[in-house]
Amino acid sequence: MFSVTPWITASIFAAAIVFGIAVVRYLVSTQRSKDYPPGPPTLLGVGNLHQIPLKQPFIKFHEWSKTYGDIIGLKAGPSNIVVLHNTKYVRELLDKRAAIYSGRPYSYIPAEHVFCQHGDKHILNLQNGPYLRQWRAAVAYLVGPVGLKQTVPMQEATAANLAYKLLDTNPSKTLEHLKHWALATPLLAISGQRLEDRGSAFADRFFLAQKHWLQLLEPGNAPPVDLFPLLRLVPESFADWKGKARYVREYMFEEYFRYLNTAKGLLGKGRPSKGSSSEFRSLMTKILEDREQAKDGKEGERQFTDDDVAYLGGGLLDAAVDTTWASIMAFVMFMAAYPRIQAKVQEEVDRLSPEKPPTGDMVDNLVYTRACLMEIFRFRPPAPNGLPHVLDRDDTFQGYKIPKGTTILANVWGIQRNPDEYDRPEEFVPERFIQHPLGLKPGVAVAEGRRATYTFGSGRRICPGEQFAQKSIILAMGKLMWAFDIKASKPLDTSVETGFHTGLVLGPEPFDVDFGLRESSRKAQVIDDYTSSNAHLDRIIG
Repeated sequence: MFSVTPWITASIFAAAIVFGIAVVRYLVSTQRSKDYPPGPPTLLGVGNLHQIPLKQPFIKFHEWSKTYGDIIGLKAGPSNIVVLHNTKYVRELLDKRAAIYSGRPYSYIPAEHVFCQHGDKHILNLQNGPYLRQWRAAVAYLVGPVGLKQTVPMQEATAANLAYKLLDTNPSKTLEHLKHWALATPLLAISGQRLEDRGSAFADRFFLAQKHWLQLLEPGNAPPVDLFPLLRLVPESFADWKGKARYVREYMFEEYFRYLNTAKGLLGKGRPSKGSSSEFRSLMTKILEDREQAKDGKEGERQFTDDDVAYLGGGLLDAAVDTTWASIMAFVMFMAAYPRIQAKVQEEVDRLSPEKPPTGDMVDNLVYTRACLMEIFRFRPPAPNGLPHVLDRDDTFQGYKIPKGTTILANVWGIQRNPDEYDRPEEFVPERFIQHPLGLKPGVAVAEGRRATYTFGSGRRICPGEQFAQKSIILAMGKLMWAFDIKASKPLDTSVETGFHTGLVLGPEPFDVDFGLRESSRKAQVIDDYTSSNAHLDRIIG
């Protein structure tokens, strides 16, 4: 017995030393090193975690940039976060150094409870590498010049459907129609399905799954299981997030593969052929057809699997709907809140198309309408935090050392509010995009690669559907502005703090507006536009 005691004592002492070293290392890792980008003072053990707001952190990041500069270094416990507030920095790191700045962060809840074995296939979790390039090449069919031209008839039809539904609708249904429009267009383009064929139950389930999904992704709505792994062991009956994750997982698996089966059923249909009026194939059907044709291709060349196609299409649809819905909701809100601006949009639409609602070939000439949308993207960007990039290896920038694994954010909110570049940045002024193509003050030097909006991301992670989304929204708003006056019975809350919800996507809280016909004679033209555009779509998709 006595001979064992020294061994036990030594073991306990050794374990205490190891534990102590681990604690010290952890505490040190939560502090900012001297060559790390500047930021607010850290607290031992938590870093800056206690200072980062759970709601609308982009506002706080913007405030900090005024003190610490355009590159801010934060510590979330031992994790590193670098926030950029300068378009030149975004260009240098996320665009020019995209080879090492295009990773995605690991998060336990999406990876282990939502994506599971499909985690490497969803757009939100695609890691930098060959598959990401293959994914983007496939999506280019839909969002490239040819695809954008082919999808105009479906954009016209869904926009005409929206205007038609708003003719005699109960005001309480207005926002529901806008929501369904945001789903209908990409659903048809990506999977070949019409929303009318799926019914309202499908739309309701889609948006409920999206609500749960965004809540899981929003800090504060789910417990910090990445920082405190023991929270993962809490049973589902006491962990609401596990039930939401299960719902989203089951939804994705069922619906994504339903899209796949629809696309398979369309194989051979809608393929352009001599003498055929069919001109369009959905994105998923096109990928499947290319796969069939490539069976005898180069040996070893990787082809998309069924799982790949299902999660490519489903994930792309999820991403497209949220930002489009938030953008058109904000557009409607600001048209009602600013009648003078709405009248200028209507004057432009009437000048271009006095006798009937505008068509897809007129979108490029709706200059002021586009300026309003660009100002929405600047003033209330649907992705104000920017989606996170992860650095794949150690790097040095502006004299600062940025460690491998650092999360990089381009703070879209702050970038698009720089008073040195934008006149009256806290005001809604669409005219800025008439006076300057990028909305900048006169005389501001335009840096290489500067874009009008950063709400669609940067580098290899830039959203490929930017032009598709813009064209869809402008066409829909053109048709609505031709037909209706949008009015609010009471002042609208346009404040970002109280009038908008946030998380991964920034969008207006529910609000009340009325769509009243500008002239009774326009009703017949709206009905005719609805009938003719849908008949044309029938001929195209076969």
